[in-house]
Amino acid sequence: MDIDALLLSGACEQARAVAGGRVGVERLLQAQQDRIAAQQAELNAYVAVDIGARPAAGTSALAGSSFAVKDNIDVAGLPTAAGLRALSRPAELDAPVVARLKAAGLACLGKLNMHPMALGASNHNPDYGPCFNPRRAGHTPGGSSGGSGAAVAAGLCGLALGTDTMGSVRIPAAYCGVVGFKPSHDLLGLDGVVPLSRWLDHVGLLARRVEDIVAALRIVAPRLDEPDPRDGSPWRLAVVRDARALGASDEVQHAFDASLRRLAALPGVQWQDVSLPGFDLAGARRAGLLLCEAELHPMLADLVQRRPEALPTDLLSMMKYIERKSALDLGAAAARIARTGAQLTTLCSGFDALLLPTAPQTAFGMDQPAPASQGDFTALANTNGAPAISLPLPVPAGSLPVGLQLIGHRGHDLDLLQLSLQIELVLSAH
Repeated sequence: MDIDALLLSGACEQARAVAGGRVGVERLLQAQQDRIAAQQAELNAYVAVDIGARPAAGTSALAGSSFAVKDNIDVAGLPTAAGLRALSRPAELDAPVVARLKAAGLACLGKLNMHPMALGASNHNPDYGPCFNPRRAGHTPGGSSGGSGAAVAAGLCGLALGTDTMGSVRIPAAYCGVVGFKPSHDLLGLDGVVPLSRWLDHVGLLARRVEDIVAALRIVAPRLDEPDPRDGSPWRLAVVRDARALGASDEVQHAFDASLRRLAALPGVQWQDVSLPGFDLAGARRAGLLLCEAELHPMLADLVQRRPEALPTDLLSMMKYIERKSALDLGAAAARIARTGAQLTTLCSGFDALLLPTAPQTAFGMDQPAPASQGDFTALANTNGAPAISLPLPVPAGSLPVGLQLIGHRGHDLDLLQLSLQIELVLSAH
C-alpha cells in the first residue's frame, strides 16, 4: 500500500489499515520515524524522539496508530521542559492522558516543540530552536502547541496532545490546516502537566480528522457524557458574519464566507446571525495574559532573580512586567475574564454552537512580529470553559490554511463533535 498516503491520513484510518492487515504495526512505526528524521531539520517539530516506541496491545479504534506529546506534558522516561531548558527534568510517570492513550494501543513517538512555558503563539524557541509550519517554509505553525500542529500536518504522528490556555491548540490547528479540539474545562484534568493558568488551562487534541478526535476523546476522558439522541430537532447555529469588524483579515473573512455558503446546504440547521458588540475581545485576551503571567511568575522567580539569561527575552520581559502589577490589577483581570465568560454563556444559551474564524489572520513569517490579536477569537471559549474546535476550511491551492471555530456548551463535548463531523463532511466535499 502507499505508506506515504497512509501517514497523511487520519489516525483512525491508520488503525483500520493495521487491523485489516494492510500494513504491519512495525512498518507503520518505522515509516513514521523515518519521516520524522527526514523532516526534523526543516520543521524541528520534535524535541525528543523515542526510537524504541512500540504500541501495547489494544482494541481501541486507534490501536496501531501513534501520538506525540507537547513538551509540557509528562511522558515517562523522557524529559519535560515546557520549552525551557533550564527547567528540564526527567518524567518518572506518564500524565494520565498519555497513559490512557498508551494503554489503548497507540505508540508514543516523543515530545513536541512549543513556545517556552506555553506563553506565546509563534513557537519561537531560543533553547530548542523554532518550529516551522509544514504548509509554508519559514512560517510559524502557531503556538504555543506549534510542534503538535506541525507534526500532525506533516504526518509525523497519528495525533498529538497539546495544551490550550487562550487558543494554543486551536491556533496551530488553524495555521497548519488540521483539526484542533479544546474540551470542556477539567474534562481531561491537568495531572502531569506543567501549569500556566489553572483557571484557563485545558489539555487538547490535534488530528487530521474529526473522527480521530472523537476516538481519542473517548479514550482520554474517563467520565465523558454521551449526548442524548437527536430527535430530529434542527441544529441551531449562531454565526458571527462580519469578523472583519473584529479584526479578521480579508483572506480569513473570504474563506469564512465561502465556507458559510457551502454550509448553507447543510440539512436540519437553523442559522442566526449574531454580533459581539458588548465583547471586548482584546481586553479579555489581555486580562487572560495578565493572569497567566501572575500564575507563572512563582515558578520562574528564582530564574528571574538569579539566572535571567536562562529566560527568553520576551518571557523575562513578561515576568518583569507582572512584578509591577498590583492585586487590584489582578482582581480586575479576573473580573473581566468572569464577565466575558458569562457574556459568552448568555449569548450561546439559545444556540447549539457559535461559529466564527479561529484566528484573525493566517500564519505569518517567523521573521515577522507576532500579531497581538492572534488569540482574540480563541480566548473566548477559555473564559467559560466551553468546548471549542478548529476545522480547516477549503482555500485556494497555494493559500495558507484558515480555521473555522465552533464553540459549544460546557459538558456537551460530544454534541459539538457530532456537529463538527457533519460540517467537516460538507466542507471536504468537492
